[in-house]
Amino acid sequence: MSDEQQKDSYAANPNQKTYDIPHQVDHEVNVVKIYFAKQVPKMTWEKKEETYPVKSGGLVSDVKKKYEKKGRRNIQADKEDSVKLKAKEEVKITWEEEVQEMKEGKPVFDYEKIDKTTVKKKVWVVANCQGTSGKLSVEIHENKLTNPENVYENPVKFLDEETEKTTIEFSINGTQVYAKEITLRPKSDPDLKKLIEKFTKRKDLNAFLYFKAEVKETQDKAVFPDDTHEFLNKESERFEISGTPCYCNRDITVDEMIDLIYHLRDKQNYKSKRDSFFNSGKEKILAIGITSGKISENRDKIKLFTDEMNTMFKKFDIKTCKRKIHFLGQMYLETISFTYTFESRDSVPDNYKGGVDFQGRGMKQITHDYNYLAYYDYVNSTTHYETYTTFRFKYESVGECVKNRPKAQEKGLDAAFYEQLKTYAKNISENLFHAFNSAGWYSTVYKDDTIKAMDEGLEDANVTKVTKAINGGDNNIAERKDYTKWTREFFKYDTECVNK
Repeated sequence: MSDEQQKDSYAANPNQKTYDIPHQVDHEVNVVKIYFAKQVPKMTWEKKEETYPVKSGGLVSDVKKKYEKKGRRNIQADKEDSVKLKAKEEVKITWEEEVQEMKEGKPVFDYEKIDKTTVKKKVWVVANCQGTSGKLSVEIHENKLTNPENVYENPVKFLDEETEKTTIEFSINGTQVYAKEITLRPKSDPDLKKLIEKFTKRKDLNAFLYFKAEVKETQDKAVFPDDTHEFLNKESERFEISGTPCYCNRDITVDEMIDLIYHLRDKQNYKSKRDSFFNSGKEKILAIGITSGKISENRDKIKLFTDEMNTMFKKFDIKTCKRKIHFLGQMYLETISFTYTFESRDSVPDNYKGGVDFQGRGMKQITHDYNYLAYYDYVNSTTHYETYTTFRFKYESVGECVKNRPKAQEKGLDAAFYEQLKTYAKNISENLFHAFNSAGWYSTVYKDDTIKAMDEGLEDANVTKVTKAINGGDNNIAERKDYTKWTREFFKYDTECVNK
């Protein structure tokens, strides 16, 4: 960022398309809007051309396809698409490419309005203000809403670079759009800790912020949208701030999930299938499978996945960074880098109780018919698993118990039900709810040693202990350690987590 951009008087691009500004009136300072934003590059379309040397024939249309990628449009050739090309022939390709706009050798930025953030994050305060004199003074305040006490003292303290302030001031000079980057935290670490502790004691672990503004040092008339001089304080506009800078006690966002997927893929050097997502195996969850395009271009599918995961985390009390990191690291291994919800074996080892029908499924790859039976009981409030453990002989499978134990059959654990269980099992690999619900249940309710091990730490020894709790051994332990470590890095656990 340039020195000029960091000044309070820095004017953002005045030609933003998103926020229209009325015509400026002489002898009047009109404060139109104030909002929180993120800085985004202002993009423009630039004409490009290139001569493509043909190597071994093909059509002109095939050459044009080689130039297709995100950020390009209007790809044209100097020959018709249907023309057949010969080796060593040349084709001139032209297109428009999206690039960042520059002005006087410096990049130009726009400001995109945002409606939420977390403590400790940097945000931009942007003001649309018409006029040529005076200073616009802006304070941040907290709206109490349903919480009886504010977690912040009003006005809210923030950091301007390294200086703690309660007021932002813009020098009004006719440029209409003003922007300042701030950090939403008090300066001292003890004050930050007290703030986060106040958040965690509240009914809702968030707050809603708004702006109060005044115009000073001018003879011109100051005009505001209403007499309150407040912005973002209406029901549909309030800005939400979560009371933790880490992933404890909050949802993982779609953008964070996309970034995490790419982070893990890049760490493992997963180039060929970097943008594949739950598209492999004989049984799939079709709603989230990505077979074409980039993961970042399939936000709707990642949102389905992320929403279900967040719901599961809340239901099974997987709410701390530590638990989420372990869960995600193990899930990434179990699902083969987020591509399979079913093992898809044609034959299975002899120790797979129930055989091929009960191989691994879901986000934790539940295996063995007795585990499927226990999950069936959990969902349907039945007692078949209790019948099985009562009447089985030693460690026989559910199928063997059904076949050999008449008393179990009398209790309903019979051949007809066992066939029904085989059909039910596919829910775990083909239904998004059951894929996550079974994984949360297995890690907390059914195998509570797993979540106990998660709470003990994130070092390699802890990963080994969690792995043994999940599958009884240390299969793929090196990868599990790597995936957990890389997720820990992405979460910035060592510097950001408030519950270490």
